[in-house]
Amino acid sequence: MRLPPAHLKRPTREPLLRLLRLGVTALLFAWVSGATPPPASAARAALHPSACGAQISSSRLTEPPNVEVWKLPTNANGDHELILTVHNDRDRFCYGYVVNGVAQIGAPTIRVRQGEHFALRLVNDIVRPSKGEMVASNALAPCMPATMSMRMAPVNHYVGYLNHTIDDRYMKVKPVDTNIHLHGFEGPADQENVFLSTLSTPMHACEYHITIPATQPPGTYFYHPHVHGGSDVQMAGGLTGAWIVEPASAEIDPSAEHVIVIRYRLPFANDNPFAPDPTPIFLLGATHEAALKPAPLVAYNPFDPPAWPLSSPIRGAGFTFDPSGCDGISSETVVSLNGAQVPASLDVPGGQVQLLRILNATSDSPKKIELRDATGVTLPLRIVELDGTPISGDIDHPLANYREMDSLMLAPASRVSLLVTVPEGQTLTLAGAHYCEGDGDSFQRDLDLLHIRGVASSKTSSPVAYIPTPAAMDEAPAAKLIAYAQAHPTSIRRRAITFTEYLFPKRGKVPVHSAYYITDTTDPNFHEHPFSPAFAPGGSAPSNPDIVVKQGSIEEWYLFNTTMETHVFHMHQMAFVVESGLRGTPFTSDTVFVPVGKFLPNPHDPDYPLVKPALVKTLLDFRHVPRGTFVFHCHMIFHEDHGMMAIIKVV
Repeated sequence: MRLPPAHLKRPTREPLLRLLRLGVTALLFAWVSGATPPPASAARAALHPSACGAQISSSRLTEPPNVEVWKLPTNANGDHELILTVHNDRDRFCYGYVVNGVAQIGAPTIRVRQGEHFALRLVNDIVRPSKGEMVASNALAPCMPATMSMRMAPVNHYVGYLNHTIDDRYMKVKPVDTNIHLHGFEGPADQENVFLSTLSTPMHACEYHITIPATQPPGTYFYHPHVHGGSDVQMAGGLTGAWIVEPASAEIDPSAEHVIVIRYRLPFANDNPFAPDPTPIFLLGATHEAALKPAPLVAYNPFDPPAWPLSSPIRGAGFTFDPSGCDGISSETVVSLNGAQVPASLDVPGGQVQLLRILNATSDSPKKIELRDATGVTLPLRIVELDGTPISGDIDHPLANYREMDSLMLAPASRVSLLVTVPEGQTLTLAGAHYCEGDGDSFQRDLDLLHIRGVASSKTSSPVAYIPTPAAMDEAPAAKLIAYAQAHPTSIRRRAITFTEYLFPKRGKVPVHSAYYITDTTDPNFHEHPFSPAFAPGGSAPSNPDIVVKQGSIEEWYLFNTTMETHVFHMHQMAFVVESGLRGTPFTSDTVFVPVGKFLPNPHDPDYPLVKPALVKTLLDFRHVPRGTFVFHCHMIFHEDHGMMAIIKVV
């Protein structure tokens, strides 16, 4: 349910709404189509088309280079320092860096150790080259928060969920600012402050001083920009990478470890160029929203909310959507693996255990992962790690135990580590299977992602003995936290966190647009409003948190999806427990897929069926979370950029 501004046109007949599903905002399409004058970065890219390096044209999987921070040179402050520069090349965004005196383009895999302290400098070269990478670290001014144009936007009010008031603050941001987020980092929020702006300093550079907590689980994590309003364009354009916390001792030979990053293929393409453009029916939803009149608030149980009408019709303007609500009619964006075309290919020693670290770095495309043999039969996925956390919770031996699953929903920003053994002469396929993304989104086609071929190898054994065993999930920390919560129900605070979305009509200079909200609906007087931080003079964190929690508390959050579009919940600075997910077994995660709701008949208006909200229950343990102010949001980044983010403060 993603609408472009009405004025934006492309020189081809490609329906623009389908292109929005690429996770790229209207501004980027305007640059490419010529609908608006290109900024300096786009003009420079036209003169220097290799600003982000050559495109990969083959299907052979090439793994990203490793950067071990403990081997990097030290800066003027005595810290090992990695300097990342950010560049724009047409619809591509990329990092540049120098290792051992050699300039590199792309996103390296950043490897750190528990307790490691290092400096990470981010330099913004999007519009023009800056001096931020050339000066000493102690010559850099501290970065300050971005100026939020959203707070300057006019506020329009509409009737929303359960007849509560919606604040609509339309925001259009040029993707020329940037910063960085170490997704999954469990240290203090001020060390990787996502509110900072590289454009707030003369050097257009921010220096982050990072200390990896000694308790940070060894595993796979994610880094990406987090500047509000511009992250979707940059992430969709490839500005993403993996960071890995190394275990205290190796459990598997390094040659058997493979980092696989799912991104969009560039230049962007759709998997079904013949899919219809549903913009006309979505415009009916905006007209319908404008016609709603204020009404008495609906009484409700926040932990068992009633079904509520869909915000866009399922019939009209010549369209009829899937009556089950499962499938949309828009096409999906074609993906790549480490830049290689899919299905990509990987040769591994036959009969030897391999570790696949898989990161979904797309901005907006969940993937349902399956492993299949040559005949198409689904094989068990042997999962040893989810979102950086060992499946068994054993951080001293993170690869020792696995959990078998037939499939796994890998949401944007989610990571999974799999053990795979391919017999010599055989090929296994990592596939993306069909699932219900909802009638407000794309039709998810079955596709092959990676062909893994077992080949002959001269190596007969691994240097490190490695015999993984099934995990005892009832002994994992997730199960123990649930048991504690069940034994102490009066000490656990419950909250209802609700995902909503709307289409709003044109008002004055504000075009027709979609807007997204994540709201604490525990309070019966809740008010839907987009992410809109306020900063005290000189402050580096917002002074207007939506939720305040006490350090040392445990809370249970009910995540409700009231829409027919999938959402992805992510909490900064901490992992949480998903109470049921792996065949009903709880697990620890920092990002969780929230499925679509369920259609029910609406006798008052059959074209706008009722939606029974989908529910995912989580436990959040704040006993070891550092005090500070940070965010939680939907990790469908188009949603986040358009309001679906909120502020939390731990005191």
